[in-house]
Amino acid sequence: MTRWYVCLICGVFIFSGLVGCSEETTTTPQPKATKVRKPPAKQVPAPVDKEEETKEEEFVYVTDGRRDPFVPLSRIRRPIEASDEPATPLQSYDLSQFRLAGVIVGKGASKAMVIAPDGKSYILSKGVKIGKNSGVVITISSESVLVEEKYFDFSGNVIENILEISVPKREGV
Repeated sequence: MTRWYVCLICGVFIFSGLVGCSEETTTTPQPKATKVRKPPAKQVPAPVDKEEETKEEEFVYVTDGRRDPFVPLSRIRRPIEASDEPATPLQSYDLSQFRLAGVIVGKGASKAMVIAPDGKSYILSKGVKIGKNSGVVITISSESVLVEEKYFDFSGNVIENILEISVPKREGV
């Protein structure tokens, strides 16, 4: 009995859908749009001086003496020491760009080998200057190299920062 009611209700919905989707379209007459043509405007060339034509102002942004606006103030650093000695290749890269390849710890002075971004390797010992901010190697352990940087921040305060270059973790075995 309930099955008969369900079929009846479905039939009513289908019938009302078909009746509502008739192909007859009712159109309302739309007023005709009249097209008005305007006469073409006469173009009169503006007088151009030959001097103005050759003069083109070109904007050039000069960055000398200005800081990069996209660098956060916390990352602006000036080294404390302005020494006359030439910078070594180790001082031309930031500390985060160096990769520690190996460490030798023994009876004598400890040594460490770092690889620069250009692919060259350098030997570090205690007291060697490394990094753009005049960092000095203070400790070489079997796992890492500690570098102390002293620099002025953006407000002129002296900041002492100890950074670590560590041996990368072994992959695989």
